[in-house]
Amino acid sequence: MVFIGALVVTTFIWDYWLWRLIPWRAFPTVASWLVPTAVMAYSPAMAALVARVTLQEGIKDVSFRFRGAWIAQAILIGWLWPALSGCIVYGTSWILGFTRFEWTSAGYPYSGWGPESLVGLSVVGMSTTVAFVVRLTACLLFSLVLCAQTLGEELGWRGYMLTRLFDAKIPAPVFWNGLVWGLWHIPFIASASNGQLRESRWISGSFFVAGAIAAAYLLSYLRLRSGSIWPAVLAHASANAVFGLAFDGFTAANPLLEGRTSFAERGFTGARAPVSASTLGRQLLAESVAHGGQPPLIAGVQYRTTCFYT
Repeated sequence: MVFIGALVVTTFIWDYWLWRLIPWRAFPTVASWLVPTAVMAYSPAMAALVARVTLQEGIKDVSFRFRGAWIAQAILIGWLWPALSGCIVYGTSWILGFTRFEWTSAGYPYSGWGPESLVGLSVVGMSTTVAFVVRLTACLLFSLVLCAQTLGEELGWRGYMLTRLFDAKIPAPVFWNGLVWGLWHIPFIASASNGQLRESRWISGSFFVAGAIAAAYLLSYLRLRSGSIWPAVLAHASANAVFGLAFDGFTAANPLLEGRTSFAERGFTGARAPVSASTLGRQLLAESVAHGGQPPLIAGVQYRTTCFYT
């Protein structure tokens, strides 16, 4: 409760107040959006810090280590999963005709900008397939830089809140972690201008929360299984770059759907939630059996396998 209270305060002060203080429109091109969002991303980290100081807790449980038995694999999974998931989810949408595979400059919030521009490349004039491959590759590399932004969120969500939910023996801790993560974004979606959204706010907000819950299962598993915060940080950054700039940037609405692209895009993406839950549940159950039927001990956190099912 201390963390949630601190999160409300820091979100209001750290985000809305600083949002008005920073002359973000003075920054060139895409930096005018990246800088403010990077600032906003650190309010969960500030809330975690307030909670740690208030409750006199240390920071050793965050674990910034890069070396470990499973950290390299976790980092690789976190880095590449958005590309694989996107090819399946968006590819299915393109093939079935729910959306069209083509370059678009209408996406929020970066218009037609892509990280390939940082090295002087432009997808304008390329064939759609070649342009997409260039954009996807650039986004995967750009995600390494974007970790500086997602670190702020992950210090709060998976670095503090997740483990405290397990400690408190809250049922379905990963679900609640993802739900709070998704709901935290709602005020920003609600306050966005009409030109920044591709559909109505309730559609954007509903599917965003569903997607956050789905992603929370994977990010939480990477965090707990590796015992390090970095796989979740990179997975978060990769998802932001790959989904937001690559797949969304090459997905156009089917005219028959009257521009409601989120019903197709976010609907398919939101379907990852039950798939992620069942997949991770089976993995944890297998580990439990390997430990003689006892709950597995992952990254110093012991919990019931059923937490991922309920």
